[in-house]
Order: sequence, then C-alpha cells, then structure tokens
Amino acid sequence: MGIACVSANGVLCWVAVAEEAPSATAVVHLLADRADLIEAVTDLRWLEWGHAPEPIDREWWHAATVREAGRSELPMTWVASDQSGALGVVGLGQFDIEERRDRSPWVLGMIVRPDRRGAGIGRLLLAHLERWARQQGYEQLWVATAGGGGFYQRCGWRIYETVDRDFEPAKVLTKSHEPSRCSPSPYRFRVG
Repeated sequence: MGIACVSANGVLCWVAVAEEAPSATAVVHLLADRADLIEAVTDLRWLEWGHAPEPIDREWWHAATVREAGRSELPMTWVASDQSGALGVVGLGQFDIEERRDRSPWVLGMIVRPDRRGAGIGRLLLAHLERWARQQGYEQLWVATAGGGGFYQRCGWRIYETVDRDFEPAKVLTKSHEPSRCSPSPYRFRVG
C-alpha cells in the first residue's frame, strides 16, 4: 500500500505505507536514531517544499535531511512514526532566516504526512521539541513560517513580526518557557 504524490514540479512519486488506517501509537525518535526513515523524511520535505524559490532537486533535500539529523548538537531532527512509517518531522537549528541571525534557536521543517494531518502529530512533535529545548536551557524559541502561523498560535506561540522577504513574507513567531498548550490528540503517543 502507499500514497501517490505529485510534487509541485510535476514529479510523480509513490510513498510506501505499510497500512492506511491510523495506528494507535506514534513514537517520537531523533532522526539520527532512525536512519531507516531518512528517505521517507526526505520525500516528505521534497514533496512539500521542493519547488521554486526553494531547491527543486531531491538530492538537495536528502543532503539537508542528513545534515540536520544531529544527535548531540544543533541542528537536530525528531521524527514521529508508527508501523506505517514516518508520520511527521520537526527540526531545531541555530538559524533559519538570514534576516534574523540575531536570535536562536529556530524550529525548522515542521511537516506532517498529508494523510495524518489534523491527527495531533504536529502537536506531538512540537511539544516534544519544546520539552527538549527547555531541558537544554533554551529560554526562547523562534519559528518563521509563510503559513501555519495559526497552528503555532494554538500551541501558545505569539507573532513577533512579519519579515518582508524577496519571494514571500514570513511570520516570525516566538515562545518562551511555559507549559505546552499543545495538548495531546485522541491518539496514544509514547516517546521512544
């Protein structure tokens, strides 16, 4: 079984899925500990963002995915998965947008597989990232997004500013330490 996808640049892809029905348990791991999911994470990112003005070459996205799969220092990436494979991914890095290199760290590459959106996977990933960052002593987190600002706001983030970029404006949101408002979904989750 699987999902047929067409990237924004017209490439037909097939993402293999072991089962179509939602699973009962999603597990979050560092991508560095789940190298078997690097190809699936690459495809998630490439299919979502692999069109101009972003790089369109899948190999670029693969290299970025590998580069961001740190284990002990930024950038780091977490992946939510179940028996069907990668469900979603989020990263944390020193910098995101060039215009704002004066603040750090930044949430990078939040994405959830299309057939699992709205099921709490993004909230699970973001809550996990926030918890890890708090444990590491990061007092404030940042994210830049052309869309998705509402998701972050529902999770307790606040809009800080809008940066007018050449290709599209980006909302910059921030969150300081406080208990996560990213409540769990109806799924049962465990962190592995």
